[in-house]
Amino acid sequence: MENQITNNEVVEITPTNTNSLDFQELIEKSANLDKLNPLITLTAEYIELEKPSEFFNGVFIGYQNMEVIDQQSGELKKLEACRFIVNKQVKINAGVVLVNECKRANLVIGTPVKVTYQKKEGNTKIYLLTLLG
Repeated sequence: MENQITNNEVVEITPTNTNSLDFQELIEKSANLDKLNPLITLTAEYIELEKPSEFFNGVFIGYQNMEVIDQQSGELKKLEACRFIVNKQVKINAGVVLVNECKRANLVIGTPVKVTYQKKEGNTKIYLLTLLG
């Protein structure tokens, strides 16, 4: 029984895969969680613009992959979506044109933009991406 711990031993427990985080600092932060207020909901909600000229103003915060079921084939399909903060809520939109426009504009995280639904061409929604400042 060489791996047993007796009551007289001091054992330090450290997590694995902390990627050089200061674990003691994390423990201290966790002790004060009841004193903190919610700032923003991090769970993303899909934002759908239905009619031409509808828009939202948001702060670009990057991209995420999402899985959806293809309506025609029934297969699971991966889509890339843009992430924005809109009124203290994370919103995503996977419109192909919008994702391409954000990439083409080389948006930096933290960039404020206006996203406007312009028109529909076939099954594709066309978006106008405008820098706010």
